[in-house]
Order: sequence, then structure tokens, then C-alpha cells
Amino acid sequence: MDRLRCKTCGSLGMIPMEVAMEDDQDELSSLLQHEPESRFYTCHVCGDNWLSVKETEDTGRCKITFVHQMGMAPVLKRIAHMQTEIVLSENAVEGWTYFLDDQEIDQEVWFDKLSKRRRILKSICSN
Repeated sequence: MDRLRCKTCGSLGMIPMEVAMEDDQDELSSLLQHEPESRFYTCHVCGDNWLSVKETEDTGRCKITFVHQMGMAPVLKRIAHMQTEIVLSENAVEGWTYFLDDQEIDQEVWFDKLSKRRRILKSICSN
């Protein structure tokens, strides 16, 4: 896969990787009528990483969950709610839900936490 520009350190070190789902996900897949697609993105320079999981319902609607984690806690998660499974741009997103661990939080708080996380990662790889 092609390398992507890292949003944390700016290098072309971000590499997306396909993630194979476990067999115990069969129950989830049967409920969704589609196999969830997941990718893990990691930067080989600064260590920034996140997981994306795309789940499509039989109605054609889908949600994409992005999980950002540095160490063990806190886990930053946001969910894109979409009317179609085709992702063409940010405009295709109907709405977002933001979480800190399992608690729903405001968008501004979520982006502030993500920004602080990225500043820490950037400072670690700069020093």
C-alpha cells in the first residue's frame, strides 16, 4: 500500500494495513449482513496510530468507527454515521458522535484531546 502523510509529524510514514476479523465476529457480521471492513493506520516515524472499522447495514447505511489510542488510556473514538457505504468525501458523512473511552463528549473536547495527543507524539519523535 502507498504511504500516507502523517497528520502528527508530517512525514510520509503512515502505512495503512488491512485487519483480519476474528471468527467470533460471525454473529456481528450476520446482524449487519455485511462483513465489517477494518484498517489499522500507523506511522513508522512518530508512532501515531488508529483503527477504522466500517460496518454496513442491509439498508445501505453505514457507520465508520475510528479509534485513536496512545498507550492504554484514554481511548478517543469517533463514529461517522452515513446514508451510503460509499465514502467519497467528508461531505458524505451525515453526522459524527465523539467518545472519550465510553463516554460521549462534545466535538471540541474530542479534537482538543486528539490535538494534545498528537503534540505529545510529535515532541517525542522530535527530541
